[in-house]
Amino acid sequence: SGPEGAPYMLIAIKSVATDFDKRQVKNMNVKKVFLLGSHAFSDILLWDFEDTFFNLTLKEIHFLQWVNVSCPKVKFIFKGDADVYEMLEGQEISKDLFVGDIIVHAKPIRRRNSKYYVPEFIYGQGIYPSYAGGGSFVMSGHTAVKLHLACQEVELFPIDDVFLGLCLLRIGLQPTRHEGFHTFEIVRPSAAPHLQVFNPCFYRELMVVHSLTVPQIWLMWNLLHDPNLQCNSSQDPTVFPFSGSNFGGMN
Repeated sequence: SGPEGAPYMLIAIKSVATDFDKRQVKNMNVKKVFLLGSHAFSDILLWDFEDTFFNLTLKEIHFLQWVNVSCPKVKFIFKGDADVYEMLEGQEISKDLFVGDIIVHAKPIRRRNSKYYVPEFIYGQGIYPSYAGGGSFVMSGHTAVKLHLACQEVELFPIDDVFLGLCLLRIGLQPTRHEGFHTFEIVRPSAAPHLQVFNPCFYRELMVVHSLTVPQIWLMWNLLHDPNLQCNSSQDPTVFPFSGSNFGGMN
């Protein structure tokens, strides 16, 4: 909780029924835990529509509506699964904040066989507005209120990440890229083609990394929680990614 008893952070995680293996912890089905938690804390949000790729935008809209009605005083909102408190220290809750792995100058895909195909009659412009890739980001409660209003004015779009980008454009807010978010996994530097990037020292200060398989997630989790883990800060490019020198705020 934050000042005056208001929630400091709301963590929202999207999930689908087919992600069974990702909802297991120590051989226990997390779904059971969620159901118990839902009865006790009402922390599971359910809506009545088919859970498909093109309905992900509806999840964003309903979630923003829920925040506006049920948790309007929350300081920060995180969509992902990691500890972000250090990054948020010193941030003013009365100002806009939207950070993640920001994709800029992305072009609509016009190939009909693509999962992300968008015909011109749906979106006729040649470039998408800046948006957070991977559906993972941190925003302030102040920004969430604005996005809730914007999503009622912006026409529905089949790609949820881009839809939020359109809403950000509507409220005149430019999202900020943060090195703690990696939508397309950790990229091996061209100057070091043989560098082993699947190393816990690369991951220990990150918040979101996509494109890992379930076995890789289990392995990395155990490596990160190894009490004997030692990293050389002089060689670790992810050391202190949340410090002021690496974090850009918003106006």
